[in-house]
Amino acid sequence: MASEIIKMQCDCKVKDIEELCEIIGKVIDAEFLYKKVVEMRTGTAILLAFEKLYFRVESYVSLTIMLTEDRLVQTADIIGSGGGGGMFNFDWGANASFANSAAKVLKQYGFYSIE
Repeated sequence: MASEIIKMQCDCKVKDIEELCEIIGKVIDAEFLYKKVVEMRTGTAILLAFEKLYFRVESYVSLTIMLTEDRLVQTADIIGSGGGGGMFNFDWGANASFANSAAKVLKQYGFYSIE
């Protein structure tokens, strides 16, 4: 199974991560599956999961996003996976497209790619 992993960071904290979750949920054209919020001593972590049927690959693609906020720094780990089909499991870029749709939203709020 193919996957696309995007790591992002924001040093300016335009929105808190709860607000970012709501924005992502409204903008991403996919079925929302799961949300888990974990409050820690120094910050918050939120796990989001979505899935979408991509007709061009005739398969479901999943999107998992882990947002963390620790005082002044926010991070996002975005993973698009699945979508492979056929004998050679070609995904035709569906997982990358799905992951990039979330990254595009976060870039509007000061996030940038790392690694």
